[in-house]
Amino acid sequence: MKERLKKILGILSESKGPVKGKELSELLGVSRQVIVQDISVLKTKGYKIYSTRDGYVLERRKDRVRKMVAVKHGEEEIYDELFRIVSAGGKVIDVIVEHPIYGEITGRLDIETLDDIAKFMALMQSSNATPLLRLSGGVHIHTIETPNKETMKKVLEAISKYLLGVK
Repeated sequence: MKERLKKILGILSESKGPVKGKELSELLGVSRQVIVQDISVLKTKGYKIYSTRDGYVLERRKDRVRKMVAVKHGEEEIYDELFRIVSAGGKVIDVIVEHPIYGEITGRLDIETLDDIAKFMALMQSSNATPLLRLSGGVHIHTIETPNKETMKKVLEAISKYLLGVK
């Protein structure tokens, strides 16, 4: 098992994007359920591995700048907000809303390119899923990541019309 965990970490750290559980199971010759268990073990050991709709992602960018920003807008402005962030050099890590019953609800996004935005928007339309911002009257929080402070400043300027606050 130890060797398999090392291999999973190696695959995730070498990958340029998310790696599907099915792909990991095929590469390592184990079931998908074994991969799910292995990922859980790695998380308990302190590795920041996120499960996204496109697969597993190992967080490894320690030198990047992250900020949580509170924003407010309607559903019709989702594309514009994401476009502004990505075009200014940012990555949208997640979306967080406060729910009166369930408390904080977080959805992992990992949107870094125009292609990521297109995929997200297409998935939102084809699935008829309710955007999380609808649960909170348009108010939500994004964790945004940039390569440096100057780029973060550009991102914040680009979305200034939506900003409620920065943490």
